[in-house]
Amino acid sequence: MFALAYASYSTVDAGKLDLDGLAREAAVKNAALGITGYLCYDHGVFFQYLEGERQAVLELMDSIEKDPHHDVINKVMLGESDQRVFPDWSMQYLNRSDLRRVDLEHVLEHSLFHMDSKLYGRENIVALIRALAANIAARQAHLKAA
Repeated sequence: MFALAYASYSTVDAGKLDLDGLAREAAVKNAALGITGYLCYDHGVFFQYLEGERQAVLELMDSIEKDPHHDVINKVMLGESDQRVFPDWSMQYLNRSDLRRVDLEHVLEHSLFHMDSKLYGRENIVALIRALAANIAARQAHLKAA
C-alpha cells in the first residue's frame, strides 16, 4: 500500500461547503479506486490521508491538485507499507472535535504546514505522519463509523 498526506487551503467560502456531501462523494469514488483514508477540514484548511495502490493514489492526488476548490500547500509521500492503516474507511470525514478526541489536531496541522524537509528531514516528517495516522486508526472506535 502506498500512502500520502497533504494539506490545502479551501478556495470556497466555508458557508458554501457541503463537507458531508463531499465526504460521501469521495467515499464512493475512493471505494471504486481502492483508496482508503480520511479527510479533515477546519477553518478553511483541508488535511487528507490517502492510501491504496500507488498509481491510483497518485492519480487521485493529481486531480486534487488540479481542483480549483483547493490550493495544495504541502504533500508528503509516505511511501509503501505492508498493510492499510484505515482499511475500513473509504473516506472518513473527521471534524475538529473528532480529532480533539484523539488529541492530534495541532500536531497534524503543524507537521504539514510548518515542517520543512530541509530542516526536519523527510524521513522524520514521514515517520511523524505515519505515527499520527496509526494513532488515529487505533482510536477509530471513538470516532464516527464510516
